[in-house]
Amino acid sequence: MSQPRLILFLADIEGNLTALRQTLTRACEAANVPMPEVRWVESATALADAGWRVAELKLTPSGGKAVPEDHLDSLVRSVARDFRDQAVGLYTDKAGSYGRASLSEPGRPSRSLEGEYIDVVRQTARWLGVEAPLLGRLLDGGATARNLLAAAVDFGGDEPHAPAPAKGGKAQGKGRHPAEQPPAPPEPDEDDRFVEAKLSEARRLMEQYLSSRK
Repeated sequence: MSQPRLILFLADIEGNLTALRQTLTRACEAANVPMPEVRWVESATALADAGWRVAELKLTPSGGKAVPEDHLDSLVRSVARDFRDQAVGLYTDKAGSYGRASLSEPGRPSRSLEGEYIDVVRQTARWLGVEAPLLGRLLDGGATARNLLAAAVDFGGDEPHAPAPAKGGKAQGKGRHPAEQPPAPPEPDEDDRFVEAKLSEARRLMEQYLSSRK
């Protein structure tokens, strides 16, 4: 069973671990929570190629007390302030199907979200500017990556974060009532072409991934 994880992404690719520990120590003291052990995730080469240095905070049983993950937003704000660049924090509890993420950048309002594990991972990947399956492999390997790829090729209308045409709701209910005979669809616009390109890319990634598993 996957254990809960707390990960920080620093836009400072040359990030200094000693400086990061000092920042987190001050933030944890202000929040009155224990300072966790911190280490770089050296295997996150794909994230490094995208411009992010990845650190993991080792989580320990809380015993009913406050823990660092309870203060994710303030930790991320402190890192962004001290390193003077974007920082993203991600807490995941796959067993509980829960996730929480925070994005902070000096001089701009912070953003955060929480909810279903897959949804939060997908949105965090957007913030980082990487493919969601890549982030999934960092978190727990193939299982999350497969789920994210499967969601990407789902043609139903239940995908909460998928790009969708914004003009008059043209795609609403698309393909859900095969017995109806709708009028001929209009010529695809830029939004339609964007969605189709994303779906084609998702299908290609899924086929590539499945082929590599054989």
